[in-house]
Amino acid sequence: MNSANISLLNNAITRSEHFAKSLAWYADALKNNFEFQSDFLNLVHHLIRCSRNFSENNQAFFIAVGKSAQVASLLSSMLISVGILSRFVHPTEAFHGDLGVIGKNDIVILISNSGKSSELLQLLPGLEDRGVKTFAITSKPNSALAIACTHTLQISPFEEMCPLSQAPITSTITTLALGQLLVAATIEERNYSIEEYAKNHPGGAIGKRIFLKVDDLMLKGENLPQISPTALFLDVISCFTRFSKAALLVVNNNKFLGLISEKDLRTSMEKYHKNVFDLKAQDIMNTKPTTIKPGLLAIEVKNLMAGKTPPFNILPVVDEQGNAVGLIRLLDLIAAGL
Repeated sequence: MNSANISLLNNAITRSEHFAKSLAWYADALKNNFEFQSDFLNLVHHLIRCSRNFSENNQAFFIAVGKSAQVASLLSSMLISVGILSRFVHPTEAFHGDLGVIGKNDIVILISNSGKSSELLQLLPGLEDRGVKTFAITSKPNSALAIACTHTLQISPFEEMCPLSQAPITSTITTLALGQLLVAATIEERNYSIEEYAKNHPGGAIGKRIFLKVDDLMLKGENLPQISPTALFLDVISCFTRFSKAALLVVNNNKFLGLISEKDLRTSMEKYHKNVFDLKAQDIMNTKPTTIKPGLLAIEVKNLMAGKTPPFNILPVVDEQGNAVGLIRLLDLIAAGL
C-alpha cells in the first residue's frame, strides 16, 4: 500500500475516533450535567404534548438551513413515524407565508450549530409575537440564537473534522444523534407500542409482521384447488394442471378429507404403474397432513413452514368445523416480503 493510501486511512481512523468522542459527550452530559438533563427532559415532554394522545393537537415545527435543514427534516419525519405531530419549515418559506401554519400552542425547534444563522434570528420576532415556545439546538449555548430562544438544548461541542475546517462533518453527526435520542425518549416515555408503530407503517415489513394474516395470502374461493374424493386419477391430473398450485385439497361437502401433493402423485405412479389410472383421489391422498387454522399471523405461518426440515411448501387451512377454507404456499409468504 502506498504512503498516500496509508495517510488517508490514518486520517479516517482519527476522524472515527473524534466522532466517537463527540457522541460520548452526550452520555457524560446525560449522567453528570444537571442543566443538560433538565433541557433534554424539557424538550422531550414538550414533544410528547405534540403526540396524537393529546387533545390539543399541538405541533412541533423544525426550522433550519443548510445541512442542518436536512437533519431537521429527517428528525421531523422520524417523529411523525412515531405519532408526534411534526413538520419541517424552511425559513425562506416561513418568511413568505408558511409562518401562518404555526399556532400559539405549538413549539418551534431551531437548529444551528453555530447559533448565528441570520435566517433563523430574523424569524424570532415573528415567533415571539405568536407566543410560541422556541427551542434552540446549538453547540453554542451563549450564541445569539440560544439567548433569544425560550429554551436551549446543547449539541455536543466538538470541532468539525473536515480537512477544510468548514464542512459540517462532525456537527451533522452530533445533531442527528441528539435528535435520535429525543425520538427514542418520546417512544419510551409514552410506552409507544409496536402495534401503534405498525399502524403508521402498514406497507412496511413491521406492519406486515403485525397485521398480515394467512387469510390475506392463502388461495381461497374460486382459486382454491380442490377435488372430490371419488374423482379418478385422470381427473386429479387434469385438476393439477388446471390450477398449477402444487397441491389439491380433497373435499366433500366443504369438509377437508386430505391433501394430494406432487409427491403423492409421483409415489402412486411409481407404486401402481399403469394401474394408477384405476385409483381415485381418496386412494392416493394424505389423510393426516399438517394443517393450520385461519386467522393466524402470516409471519407465524411462514416461520412454521420455513422452520421444518425440509420446509413445508404448502399447508391446508382448515377451520374449527373441519371445512377446507384455503391453501397457503411458502412462496406466497416470501413474495409478500415476510
